[in-house]
Amino acid sequence: MAPPQQPDWPADGTPVRQETTKYGGHPHWEFDTTFVGGDEHGAWLFMPAGSRMVRPGRDVRTRVASITLIPHTAPYVATFHAVEDAPSGRLRWRLYVDMTTPAVWERPDLVTMLDLDLDVVLTIDGTVELLDEDELAEHRAAYGYPDALVEMAEQSAVDVTTAIREGTEPFGAIGWQRLRRAKRAYA
Repeated sequence: MAPPQQPDWPADGTPVRQETTKYGGHPHWEFDTTFVGGDEHGAWLFMPAGSRMVRPGRDVRTRVASITLIPHTAPYVATFHAVEDAPSGRLRWRLYVDMTTPAVWERPDLVTMLDLDLDVVLTIDGTVELLDEDELAEHRAAYGYPDALVEMAEQSAVDVTTAIREGTEPFGAIGWQRLRRAKRAYA
């Protein structure tokens, strides 16, 4: 099957800024990546180890290389981490999936989304966990999240959890394959 066309995607190797906000326009994570291709699952963005990520109150450098899948329309972003490169005991998650609104390509070099608090992770020991339910409840009350937004985040978390546990793509082999190729080409 041919991948869906995404006419505004950049060429492979092009820098892409990823900007995530919280509900109400509050800033969240911002960082630079490299576009390494697109397929039926979405766009793949690579970050080598040592990449800078910033949000209000935090400025960090990544410990390992990672690749993030920006789906065509699904309400999440999935980041696959090269845990084999991590110093012993320094990284807890192999896969970290943020529940978000569907991403928007503002320009070929800028993709944005709204972080919806819930996260699903695959730990290094193979456990699948749902994180930040308390944060979603707090923010729903404090910021007046619409019911439809909360329902989308909760359903996306259920769907992602099931897909990870079942090894359904893009949570099977494809993300790890893409990460290995990107590390060889861009790290």
